[in-house]
Amino acid sequence: TIAKLLTQPTAGERARQRVNWVMRILVGMAAFLAILPLVALIAFVVIKAAPFLVPSFFLNNPLDTSPGILNAIVGSLQLSGLTVLISGPIGIAGGVYLSEFASPRVVAIGETAIDVMLGVPSIVAGVFAYLILVPVLGFSGWAAVVALSILTLPIMMRSTQEVLRLVPQAIREASLALGVPVWKTALFVSVRTALPGILTGVILAFSRALGETAPLLMTARGTNAENWLDFSTTMNAMPIVIYQYSAAADDLLIGQAWATALVLMAIALTINVLVRGRTVNSRTA
Repeated sequence: TIAKLLTQPTAGERARQRVNWVMRILVGMAAFLAILPLVALIAFVVIKAAPFLVPSFFLNNPLDTSPGILNAIVGSLQLSGLTVLISGPIGIAGGVYLSEFASPRVVAIGETAIDVMLGVPSIVAGVFAYLILVPVLGFSGWAAVVALSILTLPIMMRSTQEVLRLVPQAIREASLALGVPVWKTALFVSVRTALPGILTGVILAFSRALGETAPLLMTARGTNAENWLDFSTTMNAMPIVIYQYSAAADDLLIGQAWATALVLMAIALTINVLVRGRTVNSRTA
């Protein structure tokens, strides 16, 4: 009898168990509701796009007998890739400076500027490029890259700064205690430790550039021709195709807009999964 009394939960413990059970259900429902829109969106796009996912859709250009979006896929990858190549080193270097070298006052000013840039709508970057760069460069891939770089630069700066903050200070102190200069400690100790997080920030910026529409409509404009590495002229991109085809009266074009949206989502998801898998392996090594 005494053993049963000792093992039997008290009224307070039973109340805590009930509260814990209720909270677990509520949190699980919240997680389900958070994921549900994403699952519904993906399912809806797949259903709409599936009938139009034929080989010619991926291998042909818009003016071919069986129209496709090959030039749009190539254009999106070229524009997004060049954007990351240009803004990536600048954003990463800026994040390293704010995290490792800047004074508290400079950090406060820099973080405020980054927050403001993160809040800038993409249409504003497009208008800026349209008014400042298009009169000089014309409607071209270069103007589009600059507009996209304005949007991706603060993402890489902020992500680099945040992941460097997670590097334990003891690691830096151990390197400095061995006589390693500050700049070498920052580059070869702090940055190397935070490299998986920095790569994640780069992929976030690439995905942002891959899906932007407004800056491209005002700069690259789109074209039916195939364009390989010629950024001095108009270029096509998947967001432009989605925007133009979705407003068409032809059911084929509307279906291709859905298919293009699915391809865009698949490319972004594939790149994210590949990089995340690579960074997970780096952390467990």
